[in-house]
Formats: sequence, C-alpha cells, structure tokens
Amino acid sequence: MYTIESGDTLGEGVLWRDTDNTVWWADIIGRRLCRASWPDLRIKRYSTPYRLCAFAFLDGTEDRLLCAFDEGFGIWDLEEESVAWISRPTDIGAGLRLNDGRVDPSGQFWAGSMHEGSFAGNPSGKLYRLNGNGTIVTMRRGLAISNGLCWSPDGKTVYHADSGTGTIVQAHFDPSSDRPPDWEIFVEVEDGSPDGAVTDSFGRLWVALWGKGAVACYSPGGEHLCELAVPAPHVTCPVFGGPGFRHLFVTSARRDLSAAQLESWPLSGSVFVYETDTIGMPSDRAALLLNS
Repeated sequence: MYTIESGDTLGEGVLWRDTDNTVWWADIIGRRLCRASWPDLRIKRYSTPYRLCAFAFLDGTEDRLLCAFDEGFGIWDLEEESVAWISRPTDIGAGLRLNDGRVDPSGQFWAGSMHEGSFAGNPSGKLYRLNGNGTIVTMRRGLAISNGLCWSPDGKTVYHADSGTGTIVQAHFDPSSDRPPDWEIFVEVEDGSPDGAVTDSFGRLWVALWGKGAVACYSPGGEHLCELAVPAPHVTCPVFGGPGFRHLFVTSARRDLSAAQLESWPLSGSVFVYETDTIGMPSDRAALLLNS
C-alpha cells in the first residue's frame, strides 16, 4: 500500500486521468482540488472558488473541468481561475448541496444532492443528469445523501446509493431517455454507510464504507465477495488507475473524528493506493457541447 498524506478534511470524488498518469480528488470542506502524479505521488493543489463536490474531465481539454460545486454545475478553468456557470438548480440551497457525481458511458454528467443537516424524516435530495446541451433532468428523488454513482463495464446498468438509508440500488441504463429509470435494490449495507463506488472490468462493484474503514466488493449479482481494510474509519471514494488500471485509489476524511480517534487513525484524510488482482477501467469524459 502507498499513502498520499494529503490531510483532507473531506476527501472525495477521486478520478484517474490516463492521458498524463495523474490522480485527482477534491477536499470538499478544505475547498481545494488535489492532483498527484504517478509514480512519485507528488501533490499539486488548487484552491476551489466554491466547495467542489464532484468533477469530470472534459473531451478536448486538459485545463478545464466540468464541476458539481455545492450550489450548481459549471466549467472551471484552472488556468484562468474562472467558473462559467451552466446550471444552478433552484432546489439547491437551504440545507441541500450537490455531492457525489460521475460521467455516464454516453458522456453525460450526473450528480446528486444531499442534506447537510436534519431533514425531519422527509429527505428531498435528488439525482440530476446534466445533458450535453446543458439541460438538467431529475433521475431520482427523495434522497438523504446521494452517493455511489457508477456504471457496469458494458454500460447497461447504473448503480446509485443513498448513504442515509444504507441502500444501493441499480437500474437498466438507457442513455437516450430523460425518464427516471426503474430503480431496484441491489444490496442493503448493514455495517457502515455506502459512499463513493466504482466498478472493475469484471463488473464487480467496489464501495467505500463510511464509518467502517473498508472498501467492500460485490459481485454483479449482489454477493458480498470481500473487503479491503483501510487505515481510516471514514472511507469516501475509490477509483482504479495506475499501470494497467490495477491500482485502487481510495480517499478518506478527517471530518467528524474526535482527537482520540485521530490519534488512533493518524492517516485519516489521506489517499490510499492498493495494488489489486483485478483490472479497472478508464474514467469516462464528459461530452459537453458547451465546451466548444
């Protein structure tokens, strides 16, 4: 195991960029974007203009990112340090912010919202899809904490989690439809809360378990296959990368840990890198027409 000691308050949204062999992730609360090169794992940090909750690489450029900031979707130019807003959903705010997101196999960017405080048993978070023309459609409603968004390697199945209920759902993916898919339960997590997730090339789902210090692996049929122990209790998001996509990069958080817990888990907030016996896949890039 390698450790990138980044000291993130809330590390999230990790992605591998194979064009330059770099791994990227956000510290949402710390308001920074981090990039580490392979194999030296040297970190470069960018201050984010808003809380960066999820992001995607764009077709045709290496200097701009498609971002889900806390209050909406925009294109962030890293060189000019500017944001061009695309959409700010009117139901974001008043205790709701955007959270986990990922690009689907057709190049469209999805991100969901989450409650930052109490929701009195009536969650109102949503899962949004940002179409290539900049329009927004809602793909799921009634969420507490939207998370765990990813697709099967053949692109036919979409997975999504609500950390507030501990439930991971799945649905048939139709990239041409604006209608919400017919979600069904994939697995209910009983120990830890499902956070970010990714699939490998064999269709297995790897899910970060917040509060348990582990990444769980499930078969395409929902069978619990194994767990990867992580030296931090709050594990947030995994992605495959490195040579041959055989390494699993896992972000973590220091948030909500007491002084005693941080003493017991001093590497909390780091990115952990594991060499695995499986093979991952490249991260899809967003095909946003506004990027021309």
